[in-house]
Amino acid sequence: MRLWYQLVSSERGMNHMIGAIQRLCNEAADPGTTVEVRGTAHGALGDQYRLFLNYDAREILDNAMDVRRGGGYDAFLLGNSLDPALVELRELLEIPVLTFMEVACHTACMMGSRFGLIATNQRLVPRYLEIVAGYGLRDRFSGASAIDFSNIRALNDVFADREAGRACVDQILEAARRNLDQGAEVIIPTGPLTALLRMHGVNELEGAPLLDCQSLLVKAGELMVKMKRLTGQHVSRRLLYEAPSPMLLEHIAEVRSIAKLQANKNTPQ
Repeated sequence: MRLWYQLVSSERGMNHMIGAIQRLCNEAADPGTTVEVRGTAHGALGDQYRLFLNYDAREILDNAMDVRRGGGYDAFLLGNSLDPALVELRELLEIPVLTFMEVACHTACMMGSRFGLIATNQRLVPRYLEIVAGYGLRDRFSGASAIDFSNIRALNDVFADREAGRACVDQILEAARRNLDQGAEVIIPTGPLTALLRMHGVNELEGAPLLDCQSLLVKAGELMVKMKRLTGQHVSRRLLYEAPSPMLLEHIAEVRSIAKLQANKNTPQ
């Protein structure tokens, strides 16, 4: 089994963090599963603003078109908590597409009655409120708290410097206590925070699980691949995730000069 694991973070600017997540995914994967953690060229730079996240989403879609044309992958895992291009990815790909936040939120609902989120900065909190409401989980959501990392790329240092990492873990735990005060029974650390906690051996606070969302996404990906092999199903093609027809794809590819959208003999779909 081969899983494409897509982050928004720059492969050059966030190399320590990406390396840590790759190691975490390797540990989580079953024997015979390969997880390939990929970043972007310029991402996670101001992505608390949707203007900039929009450009990251375009690069993610470009990568997905390569996956579609080249084949060889069994699932596309979106390891970003903001769900960039999620609907578009499910329209495009004929392999399971799973996302960090959707998997984490629904898993949290199986572990407790209410869950909370920890954001990397306050500017992201409104977006998380929208995402959770979009999942239909508003009544299960106790609220979000934030640590103070407006420059997301500065988080790269906490994966290279143990002392800096410990200081960040202390921030995360302080935010987690605020979540507990709001009534959370399960806590979702977003973005790279979940991997940092795992590195420091922290997975609960006062009886409340701090979800290891990176590992969880890998296991959910393996499950969906196995279910597709058993049933042939991985997504609904009615309404929201209806896929464009091959004829329409070819037409749009020609009109907009998007070669990656054109049919390819190596494409397994």
